[in-house]
Amino acid sequence: MESHTLVLATTKTTIPPDLFIEFVTSLINRSVAMVEYFGPEIDNPCDFIDDDMKNVSEEITYIEIFFDTELPIDYDDLDESQVDELILITIGASSKIEMKSDGKDIVVHLHH
Repeated sequence: MESHTLVLATTKTTIPPDLFIEFVTSLINRSVAMVEYFGPEIDNPCDFIDDDMKNVSEEITYIEIFFDTELPIDYDDLDESQVDELILITIGASSKIEMKSDGKDIVVHLHH
């Protein structure tokens, strides 16, 4: 299995208290959530964030999506619309979806 991380970013969004996957897919379908990072899992995201980035990130909602595939993905060969299509297909094929939010950001774990 290959593990992947997709981080989407959108302007700070009000996240509903009864968070559901359709909220995330609607952001993707409306092209308001843009790819910030797509690649292998980042060891410790805090290592890559400085104080200026923390200030900017206060106005952004991040959606972190973690998933596995049987085959590797060539991240550089995919454009943004292909990444959107891939994640929407992966969400649709997931047998279990775990989601949590801190009120500002969303974390999604997709399982086969």
